[in-house]
Amino acid sequence: MEARALRHHLHQNPELSGQEFQSQKLLQELLSELQIFNLEAVGGTSLIAHYNSGKEGTHLLIRADFDALPIDEPNDLDYRSQKPGVSHKCGHDGHTAILYAVAQQIASSPPQKGKLSLLFQASEENGQGAAKVLADPAFAKYDYHYAYALHNIPGYPLAEVLWRSENFSAGVRSLAFKWKGLETHAAHPWEGKNPASAIAQLIKEAAQLENQNPEDQDFFLCTPVYSRLGAKNYGISPAQGELHFTARAWRGEYLDQQIELLKESAQAEAAKQAIELEVSSFEEFWPIQNHPEALQYLREALDKLQHPNQQLEQPFSWGEDFGLFLKNKAGLMFGLGAGEDCKVLHHPEYDFPDSLIEEGAKLFLQLIALHLDG
Repeated sequence: MEARALRHHLHQNPELSGQEFQSQKLLQELLSELQIFNLEAVGGTSLIAHYNSGKEGTHLLIRADFDALPIDEPNDLDYRSQKPGVSHKCGHDGHTAILYAVAQQIASSPPQKGKLSLLFQASEENGQGAAKVLADPAFAKYDYHYAYALHNIPGYPLAEVLWRSENFSAGVRSLAFKWKGLETHAAHPWEGKNPASAIAQLIKEAAQLENQNPEDQDFFLCTPVYSRLGAKNYGISPAQGELHFTARAWRGEYLDQQIELLKESAQAEAAKQAIELEVSSFEEFWPIQNHPEALQYLREALDKLQHPNQQLEQPFSWGEDFGLFLKNKAGLMFGLGAGEDCKVLHHPEYDFPDSLIEEGAKLFLQLIALHLDG
């Protein structure tokens, strides 16, 4: 199967985070046909294709994600999603096709030294995939020196590489605050414990903690995304309340600090009102910190290919769980322009441009050559 056909197949048969069983099975079948990789499932539905030259050298990890989103597809395509309410609207089908094209080329012309691990990662969209891979004891033997990944970026010239030193994207974490007070008649609310004022106070506190200037290293957003208080029972002062946020910052440590301040404020107010409070966090994305040595390799690859590129002034404010692979290792993520007229990521009409498959593969192959054939 050609890489373009693989993308179209994945697009037609999208699978949500944690449910990528058929996608993993197909990738395993295709990669096994190349007869050069050792294949192993890691972290649940992720898959690693490992090549060992038998000679000492750098161990390179290249990662692509392949989960889809809970979005219905309106596009009239030959390869339109066949699953109502599920589609590839972040380009993970394209990222996977790029890495498969790399695998095909490696099978034809393998590196002469070092090791290469191609990681097809599941569950990026919910922030669980990278963590599951890294927590899997089976992954420990793939002790890579450098890790690379790309993400297609609509709104930029087609195939232009977008790079940054240090921060490439924000750290992101979602939070849920749940209060339990005491119901009473709405005519005498003072006899109960209504969490309404605690919810209002926390919304105000979150806004005060924000720094919406993206040029500041202490950039911090805390966006309320969901709230609930009681029910449509007009004679009852409710006991139950719930408020969810998505918080983001350029630095992981600062994100932790600001979230802790928010939790402390909520806990203090709950204690003051003698209301029970439960706090949970989920969908965590560690910020992507590009390493200077990896950036040198990327810039050398761009020079050799004479590939159009630009340095980004600011990081992206969305989260991407690839950051976990760089927490204690060298590496980077770069962007690949998806076209100035391409619909934004997660838009129902978005579709990954097929022409990026060859361009993305070419860039990864040049990085592999610099590390393993240089």
